[in-house]
Formats: sequence, structure tokens, C-alpha cells
Amino acid sequence: MTRLEYLMVYTQSGLPIYSKCYGNFCKSAFESPEMLAGLLSAIETIPPTLSEGLSLQSISMGPTTMRFSKVMPDGHSVVIGLSDENPEVAEAVFNAVERILTLDKFKSFDWSYVTSEIVEEFTSELVHGYLIDAMKNYGGFSDTCPMGDKCLLHTDALTSRRTRIWDAIKSKYDKAREMMRRKK
Repeated sequence: MTRLEYLMVYTQSGLPIYSKCYGNFCKSAFESPEMLAGLLSAIETIPPTLSEGLSLQSISMGPTTMRFSKVMPDGHSVVIGLSDENPEVAEAVFNAVERILTLDKFKSFDWSYVTSEIVEEFTSELVHGYLIDAMKNYGGFSDTCPMGDKCLLHTDALTSRRTRIWDAIKSKYDKAREMMRRKK
């Protein structure tokens, strides 16, 4: 059974709309912090690469496969992490994100000027509706991230309005790594 490990949705300029780990990706990332740091540095160039018409389909980090897609005419990009390579599950998740972003209330929305209400509405519809529907034929969807709301990948349009998604994740990761060093 293929599990959705994480999801990132961001604008063409790399501003995060939503990102969150749903499984063990964060836990495994701490087991190999150098790999995660290298991976984040390497894939920071994805938004400009995708906007230039180039294509990157997937890369792997440990047991998780990242799949990339630019799904929206407005230039939104989506990255999903799956527990194993399964294009059918990836397509179902990409379609769910596309459906929510084409709703009248989110279509052509300027994500650099958001309110907590719109972020909460988007997150709620995505997590409690669209992802559940997308994963119903593939074993279901649940958020089992061991780090909960402190997930290193957890960002949204409200918490990082002016920071590109990879910079926001790297910043959270650096803070968490420094905190771990102080505990030792």
C-alpha cells in the first residue's frame, strides 16, 4: 500500500501555499541530517527549472519518492512524497490539489496577501476533504507525522508570506538542528 508521506504546494515564484509531512519523512530526515541538507540545497532550484519548461519527474530520499508536477495554469507547483513509486497514487493527489486550486475562492488568488481565514479554509478543505477523497482507493489518508505541528516541512502561505518554500524549510531545519545540538 502506497502512503502519502508529504505534500508541498507552492506558487511559481516559490512562495509556499501549504506543506506538511504526514508520515515518517521528518523522523528519517533527522536520522540523516546531511542527506536532508544536501537534498534541500539541490532541489531549491526546482521552481525556476519548472517555470522554464524543463521537467523533473521524481527523486528519492531513503524510502520516500518525491514526485514533482506543475499542475496549474497559474504556475502552481506540487511536490508529493510517496512511500513507494506509484504513478497512479501520485496522479490522484495531483488531481486533488488541482481541483482545490481551481475552486472559485482559490482560483487566481494572490497568495502573497493572505489572511488566516483563507489559509485555514484551504488547509481544512485539502486535509479533511480532497486528500481523503484522493486516497480512498489506496488505503486512505491520515496525518501520522511523529512531529505533529512541529513538522519541519509544515509551512503555509500565512507563516512564510515572503519566504520561498525551500528557504522556509531550511530555516526551520537549521533551528531544529541547533536545538538538537544544544541538548547534547
